[in-house]
Amino acid sequence: MKVMVADSSGKSAYKGATNAQGVFATGALKPGNYVVQFSSTNAPKGSQYAFVVSAGSKKVTANAIGAERLAGGGVAMKIDVGQGLNITGQVSDQKSSAPLGKNGKPMVWIAKKVGSNIPAHWAEADSAEAKEAMTSGSYSSKNLQDKQNQGITPSQTGNGR
Repeated sequence: MKVMVADSSGKSAYKGATNAQGVFATGALKPGNYVVQFSSTNAPKGSQYAFVVSAGSKKVTANAIGAERLAGGGVAMKIDVGQGLNITGQVSDQKSSAPLGKNGKPMVWIAKKVGSNIPAHWAEADSAEAKEAMTSGSYSSKNLQDKQNQGITPSQTGNGR
């Protein structure tokens, strides 16, 4: 993926590409605001990417960026660079950004439930816990039928009307 870094006046401070792991690093830069622009004309259509750009303790991220956007002008991210720092960044295919479990399946982030003592954590995608988390905001046709039989419709606002 092509990477271009420009200072606040638009002057190019770095031109290059990410390596095989999707990583790049500039040399030391003068303090100031910079724009990091990513572009690619050969990213597979339909792919989505995650971006992380950092300078010292400052970090900027972007998720779910489509390949089509990268081909059509790219993605620009702003970051402030302090004295003696450089900009580093990484691009990863969104499919590979979740960790893999023991059985090689992707993991799903399980948020902490209200009233639970169990902290937020990762669970394998095919576990019952992950399936529950992924479908918690949806109704199965059986759930929908049961609710309709009780006189509850999905469009009801809960105010008794």
